[in-house]
Amino acid sequence: MAPRMSAPPATGRVVTVAGEVDPAALGLTATSVHLVSDLNDDGDADDAKVTMEALGALALGLRNRDDRRLTEETVRPELADFAALGGGAVVEATGFDLAGRAAALARLARASGVAVVMGCGGRSTARTPGIAGTSADSIAEGIVRDLRDGVDGVRAGLIGGFDPLDLDRPDDRALAAGAAIAARETGAPVLVERAATAAATHGLLDLLAANGADLGRVAVGDCDGLATDADALAGLAARGVFVQFDGLGRLPTVYRETDDQDVAAAVMDLAGRGHAGRVLLSPRVARKIDLKSYGGGGYGFVAEQFVPFLRHLGADDALLGTLTTENPRRWLTITGDDR
Repeated sequence: MAPRMSAPPATGRVVTVAGEVDPAALGLTATSVHLVSDLNDDGDADDAKVTMEALGALALGLRNRDDRRLTEETVRPELADFAALGGGAVVEATGFDLAGRAAALARLARASGVAVVMGCGGRSTARTPGIAGTSADSIAEGIVRDLRDGVDGVRAGLIGGFDPLDLDRPDDRALAAGAAIAARETGAPVLVERAATAAATHGLLDLLAANGADLGRVAVGDCDGLATDADALAGLAARGVFVQFDGLGRLPTVYRETDDQDVAAAVMDLAGRGHAGRVLLSPRVARKIDLKSYGGGGYGFVAEQFVPFLRHLGADDALLGTLTTENPRRWLTITGDDR
């Protein structure tokens, strides 16, 4: 394995729903999860309560409104379980409808002792009412307001997450540009999702950089699907972005081309190429069936299951600390005097 480049320690602060904290206090971090969210759209017509009998069908793709809705009461014990496994922080990447959620996230953070970094500005033009036709500058103003002033007294600490953006659509292009402008003005980290093709993903990064975003503070999510394409992953890491594997803990099905073992091999390959400092890991928690109480891996899946498997593949304590603690800390830390 090639020697790993050590990254400079993070300085500055991380903005959580409980206020600014020392980056060193974060600990093991799940970098893209949902805590209090409703990810339903018009296609989710079935509102029957999730039951044990329905878990298999839901895991195989049955769409259900109750499954795609996470509440404060439902996730409170799950977040406590994450803390008991050594988890220190989560990034709540829902990114929209903050007025209905910010106060609940603050209560969860206080109850669990887990630092919660709240996203803002996303997820997409389709999920954000009233954004159609809005200029990039206006979008940036709204994001900056959420980062600096907050919602209901609770500040966001992340721009995103965003659903895949299609830059051929003017509204998506404005959303991406607005996110980049806000990142430039505030120094906040950004979370975007991988686009449909490699060329489109790199085009999105080009647009972000052209509008002033520091690509070293940008994470590209949904990279699990690239786990068997080592060169594509290395190409992203070489641009200085964080490569985020955020689908960990999902049950494998015939509809998925990669699984967690593929991701583990990809992580070790990236480390061997000198890119360990550009990798982020997160369980997939977006639905009820992702929670432990509904048969899923829960918020602690990386700590409980994935880290031991990486160790089995040869990862040492230094590498595991880089992946689970140091990289999220560097990504989330806001430096300078932006307030």
